[in-house]
Amino acid sequence: MNHSVSESANQSPRLDVVALGESMLTVRPSPNQAAFEWEVSGAESNVARYCAALGLQTAWISQVGADLAGDLVLSVIGAAGVDVSGVRRVSDRQTGLMLKEVTADARRVRYYRAGSAATDMAPPIGPQFNRDPSILHLTGITLGLSSTCRELVESLVKDRATASHLSFDINWRPAVWDGGDPPSALREVANQCDIVFVGLDEARDLWGAGSVADIRALLPRPSTLVVKDAATGAHADLPGEQLFVPALSGPVVEPVGAGDAFAAGFLFGVLRHDGEIDACLRLGHITAMSSLAQRNDVGPVADDRTTRLLLEMSPQEWRTAHLDLTRSGHRVTTSARSRRTG
Repeated sequence: MNHSVSESANQSPRLDVVALGESMLTVRPSPNQAAFEWEVSGAESNVARYCAALGLQTAWISQVGADLAGDLVLSVIGAAGVDVSGVRRVSDRQTGLMLKEVTADARRVRYYRAGSAATDMAPPIGPQFNRDPSILHLTGITLGLSSTCRELVESLVKDRATASHLSFDINWRPAVWDGGDPPSALREVANQCDIVFVGLDEARDLWGAGSVADIRALLPRPSTLVVKDAATGAHADLPGEQLFVPALSGPVVEPVGAGDAFAAGFLFGVLRHDGEIDACLRLGHITAMSSLAQRNDVGPVADDRTTRLLLEMSPQEWRTAHLDLTRSGHRVTTSARSRRTG
Protein backbone atom coordinates (compact mmCIF):
# COMPACT_ATOMS: atom_id res chain seq x y z
CA MET A 1 0.00 0.00 0.00
CA ASN A 2 1.35 3.45 -0.94
CA HIS A 3 1.02 6.58 1.17
CA SER A 4 1.81 10.10 -0.03
CA VAL A 5 4.02 12.16 2.29
CA SER A 6 2.06 15.31 1.56
CA GLU A 7 -0.83 16.47 -0.57
CA SER A 8 0.14 20.17 -0.56
CA ALA A 9 2.29 20.21 -3.70
CA ASN A 10 -0.27 22.05 -5.81
CA GLN A 11 -0.15 25.07 -3.48
CA SER A 12 3.61 25.51 -3.78
CA PRO A 13 5.46 27.76 -6.25
CA ARG A 14 6.66 26.54 -9.61
CA LEU A 15 9.66 24.25 -9.43
CA ASP A 16 12.92 24.78 -11.29
CA VAL A 17 14.04 21.14 -11.31
CA VAL A 18 12.32 17.85 -10.55
CA ALA A 19 14.51 14.73 -10.41
CA LEU A 20 13.07 11.22 -10.39
CA GLY A 21 14.87 8.03 -9.40
CA GLU A 22 15.98 5.69 -6.63
CA SER A 23 18.07 6.69 -3.63
CA MET A 24 19.63 4.23 -1.21
CA LEU A 25 21.05 4.12 2.25
CA THR A 26 24.80 3.65 1.82
CA VAL A 27 27.04 2.03 4.44
CA ARG A 28 30.83 2.27 4.25
CA PRO A 29 33.83 1.79 6.54
CA SER A 30 35.20 4.82 8.36
CA PRO A 31 38.58 6.16 7.22
CA ASN A 32 40.41 4.19 9.91
CA GLN A 33 38.39 1.04 9.14
CA ALA A 34 37.44 0.78 12.83
CA ALA A 35 33.73 1.53 12.43
CA PHE A 36 31.04 2.16 9.84
CA GLU A 37 29.47 5.35 8.49
CA TRP A 38 26.30 5.90 6.50
CA GLU A 39 25.23 8.35 3.84
CA VAL A 40 22.47 8.68 1.25
CA SER A 41 23.30 7.97 -2.39
CA GLY A 42 21.35 8.22 -5.62
CA ALA A 43 22.18 9.93 -8.89
CA GLU A 44 18.90 11.79 -9.22
CA SER A 45 18.64 12.94 -5.60
CA ASN A 46 22.30 13.99 -5.78
CA VAL A 47 21.36 16.29 -8.65
CA ALA A 48 18.36 17.58 -6.70
CA ARG A 49 20.45 18.26 -3.58
CA TYR A 50 23.09 20.15 -5.53
CA CYS A 51 20.46 22.15 -7.40
CA ALA A 52 18.87 23.12 -4.09
CA ALA A 53 22.27 24.13 -2.69
CA LEU A 54 22.78 26.35 -5.72
CA GLY A 55 19.49 28.12 -4.99
CA LEU A 56 17.01 26.39 -7.30
CA GLN A 57 13.49 25.32 -6.28
CA THR A 58 13.93 21.57 -6.44
CA ALA A 59 11.95 18.39 -5.82
CA TRP A 60 12.76 14.68 -5.82
CA ILE A 61 10.21 11.99 -6.71
CA SER A 62 10.66 8.35 -5.78
CA GLN A 63 9.43 5.51 -3.60
CA VAL A 64 11.05 4.33 -0.38
CA GLY A 65 10.13 1.67 2.14
CA ALA A 66 8.27 2.37 5.36
CA ASP A 67 11.46 1.48 7.20
CA LEU A 68 14.35 3.12 9.03
CA ALA A 69 16.39 3.38 5.83
CA GLY A 70 13.51 5.22 4.18
CA ASP A 71 13.29 7.59 7.16
CA LEU A 72 17.00 8.38 6.86
CA VAL A 73 16.87 8.87 3.09
CA LEU A 74 13.95 11.29 3.32
CA SER A 75 15.50 13.14 6.25
CA VAL A 76 18.82 13.78 4.49
CA ILE A 77 17.33 14.79 1.16
CA GLY A 78 14.65 16.96 2.74
CA ALA A 79 17.20 18.65 5.01
CA ALA A 80 19.12 19.66 1.88
CA GLY A 81 16.21 21.89 0.89
CA VAL A 82 14.66 19.46 -1.59
CA ASP A 83 10.87 19.04 -1.68
CA VAL A 84 10.17 15.36 -0.93
CA SER A 85 6.36 15.65 -0.81
CA GLY A 86 6.16 13.58 -4.00
CA VAL A 87 7.91 10.58 -2.45
CA ARG A 88 5.71 7.58 -1.65
CA ARG A 89 6.25 5.28 1.32
CA VAL A 90 5.65 1.64 0.42
CA SER A 91 4.86 -0.59 3.38
CA ASP A 92 5.58 -3.97 1.81
CA ARG A 93 8.95 -3.20 0.17
CA GLN A 94 12.32 -2.15 1.56
CA THR A 95 14.47 0.87 0.77
CA GLY A 96 17.50 0.07 -1.39
CA LEU A 97 20.88 -0.46 0.24
CA MET A 98 24.41 0.06 -1.05
CA LEU A 99 27.59 -1.18 0.61
CA LYS A 100 30.94 0.39 -0.16
CA GLU A 101 33.83 -2.00 0.42
CA VAL A 102 37.24 -0.39 0.74
CA THR A 103 40.51 -2.32 0.78
CA ALA A 104 44.12 -1.28 0.42
CA ASP A 105 43.97 -2.10 -3.29
CA ALA A 106 40.50 -1.20 -4.49
CA ARG A 107 37.04 0.12 -3.81
CA ARG A 108 33.99 -1.95 -4.64
CA VAL A 109 30.28 -1.19 -4.51
CA ARG A 110 27.58 -3.79 -3.89
CA TYR A 111 23.91 -2.97 -4.52
CA TYR A 112 20.99 -4.51 -2.65
CA ARG A 113 18.13 -2.94 -4.61
CA ALA A 114 16.32 -5.93 -6.17
CA GLY A 115 12.65 -5.72 -5.20
CA SER A 116 13.11 -2.36 -3.50
CA ALA A 117 10.32 0.18 -3.22
CA ALA A 118 11.77 2.25 -6.03
CA THR A 119 11.91 -0.67 -8.46
CA ASP A 120 8.12 -0.84 -8.15
CA MET A 121 7.62 2.68 -9.53
CA ALA A 122 5.19 2.74 -12.44
CA PRO A 123 3.13 5.30 -14.35
CA PRO A 124 1.40 7.48 -13.41
CA ILE A 125 3.46 9.01 -10.61
CA GLY A 126 4.30 12.35 -9.09
CA PRO A 127 2.05 15.23 -7.99
CA GLN A 128 5.08 17.50 -8.55
CA PHE A 129 4.34 17.56 -12.26
CA ASN A 130 1.27 19.64 -11.49
CA ARG A 131 3.73 22.37 -10.49
CA ASP A 132 4.97 22.74 -14.07
CA PRO A 133 8.73 22.29 -13.50
CA SER A 134 11.19 24.01 -15.80
CA ILE A 135 13.36 20.87 -16.00
CA LEU A 136 12.59 17.21 -15.39
CA HIS A 137 15.82 15.28 -14.80
CA LEU A 138 15.96 11.53 -15.45
CA THR A 139 18.74 8.97 -15.76
CA GLY A 140 19.42 5.65 -17.40
CA ILE A 141 19.62 4.05 -13.97
CA THR A 142 15.86 4.30 -13.52
CA LEU A 143 15.37 2.96 -17.03
CA GLY A 144 17.19 -0.24 -16.06
CA LEU A 145 15.72 -0.85 -12.58
CA SER A 146 12.65 -2.80 -13.71
CA SER A 147 10.13 -3.12 -16.51
CA THR A 148 7.70 -0.81 -14.71
CA CYS A 149 10.42 1.80 -14.13
CA ARG A 150 11.20 1.66 -17.83
CA GLU A 151 7.53 2.20 -18.64
CA LEU A 152 7.53 5.18 -16.27
CA VAL A 153 10.56 6.83 -17.87
CA GLU A 154 9.25 6.21 -21.37
CA SER A 155 5.84 7.65 -20.47
CA LEU A 156 7.43 10.78 -19.03
CA VAL A 157 9.64 11.51 -22.03
CA LYS A 158 6.70 10.98 -24.38
CA ASP A 159 4.47 13.35 -22.38
CA ARG A 160 6.11 16.65 -23.29
CA ALA A 161 3.65 18.51 -21.05
CA THR A 162 5.38 17.34 -17.85
CA ALA A 163 8.18 19.93 -18.01
CA SER A 164 9.56 22.69 -20.19
CA HIS A 165 12.81 20.75 -20.70
CA LEU A 166 13.73 17.11 -20.32
CA SER A 167 17.23 16.37 -19.01
CA PHE A 168 18.67 12.85 -19.27
CA ASP A 169 21.95 11.50 -17.94
CA ILE A 170 22.91 8.19 -19.58
CA ASN A 171 24.50 7.00 -16.30
CA TRP A 172 25.41 3.59 -17.70
CA ARG A 173 25.41 1.07 -14.83
CA PRO A 174 25.65 -2.48 -16.23
CA ALA A 175 24.91 -4.05 -12.83
CA VAL A 176 21.48 -2.40 -12.76
CA TRP A 177 20.23 -3.94 -15.98
CA ASP A 178 18.76 -7.43 -16.09
CA GLY A 179 18.30 -8.39 -19.72
CA GLY A 180 16.81 -6.30 -22.48
CA ASP A 181 18.81 -4.18 -24.90
CA PRO A 182 20.35 -1.33 -22.85
CA PRO A 183 22.19 0.38 -25.76
CA SER A 184 18.98 0.68 -27.78
CA ALA A 185 16.80 1.61 -24.80
CA LEU A 186 19.16 4.34 -23.63
CA ARG A 187 19.58 5.73 -27.12
CA GLU A 188 15.83 5.77 -27.75
CA VAL A 189 15.03 7.69 -24.55
CA ALA A 190 17.98 10.09 -24.90
CA ASN A 191 16.83 11.02 -28.39
CA GLN A 192 13.53 12.26 -26.98
CA CYS A 193 15.14 14.61 -24.45
CA ASP A 194 16.39 18.20 -24.72
CA ILE A 195 19.60 18.02 -22.65
CA VAL A 196 21.63 14.80 -22.61
CA PHE A 197 24.72 14.05 -20.51
CA VAL A 198 27.00 11.15 -21.41
CA GLY A 199 30.55 10.20 -20.56
CA LEU A 200 32.88 9.47 -23.45
CA ASP A 201 33.77 6.18 -21.75
CA GLU A 202 30.07 5.30 -21.46
CA ALA A 203 29.49 6.02 -25.14
CA ARG A 204 32.38 3.75 -26.09
CA ASP A 205 31.05 0.92 -23.93
CA LEU A 206 27.46 1.26 -25.10
CA TRP A 207 27.72 2.15 -28.76
CA GLY A 208 31.38 1.99 -29.73
CA ALA A 209 31.31 5.78 -30.22
CA GLY A 210 34.78 7.27 -29.79
CA SER A 211 34.19 10.98 -30.40
CA VAL A 212 31.67 13.76 -29.89
CA ALA A 213 30.81 13.59 -33.60
CA ASP A 214 30.14 9.84 -33.32
CA ILE A 215 27.85 10.37 -30.33
CA ARG A 216 26.01 13.21 -32.03
CA ALA A 217 25.38 10.99 -35.05
CA LEU A 218 23.70 8.49 -32.70
CA LEU A 219 21.82 11.19 -30.76
CA PRO A 220 20.80 13.80 -33.35
CA ARG A 221 17.64 15.08 -31.64
CA PRO A 222 18.68 16.61 -28.28
CA SER A 223 19.18 20.35 -28.58
CA THR A 224 22.09 20.16 -26.11
CA LEU A 225 24.49 17.23 -25.98
CA VAL A 226 27.07 17.30 -23.19
CA VAL A 227 29.94 14.81 -23.46
CA LYS A 228 32.13 14.44 -20.37
CA ASP A 229 35.70 13.30 -20.88
CA ALA A 230 36.63 12.35 -17.32
CA ALA A 231 39.26 14.68 -15.81
CA THR A 232 40.06 16.23 -19.20
CA GLY A 233 36.98 18.38 -19.58
CA ALA A 234 33.51 18.52 -21.12
CA HIS A 235 32.18 19.17 -24.62
CA ALA A 236 28.84 20.76 -25.48
CA ASP A 237 27.34 20.24 -28.92
CA LEU A 238 24.44 22.47 -29.93
CA PRO A 239 23.04 23.42 -33.35
CA GLY A 240 25.70 25.65 -34.86
CA GLU A 241 27.83 25.73 -31.71
CA GLN A 242 30.42 23.38 -30.24
CA LEU A 243 32.46 24.22 -27.17
CA PHE A 244 34.98 22.49 -24.93
CA VAL A 245 35.82 23.64 -21.41
CA PRO A 246 38.71 21.96 -19.55
CA ALA A 247 38.07 20.50 -16.13
CA LEU A 248 39.33 22.32 -13.06
CA SER A 249 42.19 20.87 -11.08
CA GLY A 250 41.95 20.44 -7.33
CA PRO A 251 42.09 17.91 -4.48
CA VAL A 252 40.32 14.62 -5.25
CA VAL A 253 39.17 12.68 -2.20
CA GLU A 254 36.43 10.53 -3.76
CA PRO A 255 35.29 10.57 -7.43
CA VAL A 256 31.82 9.07 -6.90
CA GLY A 257 29.05 11.62 -7.44
CA ALA A 258 31.06 14.08 -9.52
CA GLY A 259 29.00 13.43 -12.64
CA ASP A 260 25.78 14.20 -10.78
CA ALA A 261 27.29 17.40 -9.41
CA PHE A 262 28.39 18.40 -12.91
CA ALA A 263 24.85 17.87 -14.25
CA ALA A 264 23.40 20.00 -11.45
CA GLY A 265 25.83 22.84 -12.10
CA PHE A 266 25.10 22.74 -15.81
CA LEU A 267 21.33 22.80 -15.25
CA PHE A 268 21.77 25.72 -12.85
CA GLY A 269 23.54 27.54 -15.68
CA VAL A 270 20.69 26.76 -18.08
CA LEU A 271 18.17 28.33 -15.70
CA ARG A 272 20.13 31.18 -14.10
CA HIS A 273 22.68 32.14 -16.76
CA ASP A 274 20.34 32.20 -19.75
CA GLY A 275 21.76 28.94 -21.02
CA GLU A 276 25.09 30.62 -21.92
CA ILE A 277 27.00 27.48 -22.78
CA ASP A 278 30.45 28.48 -21.53
CA ALA A 279 29.00 29.45 -18.14
CA CYS A 280 26.97 26.22 -18.01
CA LEU A 281 30.07 24.08 -18.58
CA ARG A 282 32.13 26.07 -16.09
CA LEU A 283 29.39 25.79 -13.47
CA GLY A 284 29.32 22.05 -14.10
CA HIS A 285 33.05 21.78 -13.41
CA ILE A 286 32.87 24.06 -10.36
CA THR A 287 30.07 22.01 -8.81
CA ALA A 288 31.82 18.73 -9.64
CA MET A 289 34.75 19.87 -7.48
CA SER A 290 32.32 20.03 -4.53
CA SER A 291 31.82 16.28 -4.84
CA LEU A 292 35.44 15.42 -5.58
CA ALA A 293 36.73 17.30 -2.53
CA GLN A 294 35.13 15.06 0.12
CA ARG A 295 33.95 11.49 0.78
CA ASN A 296 30.18 11.92 0.46
CA ASP A 297 28.40 12.02 -2.89
CA VAL A 298 27.14 15.53 -2.07
CA GLY A 299 29.35 18.20 -0.51
CA PRO A 300 29.21 21.95 0.16
CA VAL A 301 29.15 24.00 -3.04
CA ALA A 302 31.57 26.81 -3.81
CA ASP A 303 30.58 30.16 -2.33
CA ASP A 304 29.23 32.91 -4.57
CA ARG A 305 32.46 34.92 -4.56
CA THR A 306 34.50 31.90 -5.66
CA THR A 307 31.99 31.07 -8.37
CA ARG A 308 31.95 34.62 -9.72
CA LEU A 309 35.74 34.73 -9.79
CA LEU A 310 35.90 31.51 -11.80
CA LEU A 311 33.15 32.55 -14.21
CA GLU A 312 34.89 35.86 -14.90
CA MET A 313 38.26 34.28 -15.70
CA SER A 314 39.64 34.45 -19.19
CA PRO A 315 40.00 31.12 -21.01
CA GLN A 316 43.74 31.26 -20.33
CA GLU A 317 43.23 31.80 -16.58
CA TRP A 318 40.60 29.05 -16.45
CA ARG A 319 42.97 26.52 -18.01
CA THR A 320 45.45 27.01 -15.16
CA ALA A 321 42.88 27.41 -12.36
CA HIS A 322 43.08 25.21 -9.26
CA LEU A 323 40.07 25.09 -6.93
CA ASP A 324 40.53 23.84 -3.37
CA LEU A 325 37.25 23.27 -1.54
CA THR A 326 38.76 21.09 1.19
CA ARG A 327 39.54 24.11 3.38
CA SER A 328 37.15 26.23 5.42
CA GLY A 329 38.00 29.16 3.16
CA HIS A 330 37.80 28.34 -0.53
CA ARG A 331 40.99 28.99 -2.46
CA VAL A 332 41.39 29.58 -6.17
CA THR A 333 44.83 29.70 -7.72
CA THR A 334 46.09 30.17 -11.26
CA SER A 335 49.55 30.33 -12.75
CA ALA A 336 49.42 34.07 -12.15
CA ARG A 337 47.75 34.49 -8.78
CA SER A 338 46.41 32.94 -5.62
CA ARG A 339 43.23 34.09 -3.97
CA ARG A 340 41.37 32.99 -0.87
CA THR A 341 37.72 33.69 -1.48
CA GLY A 342 35.90 32.43 1.57
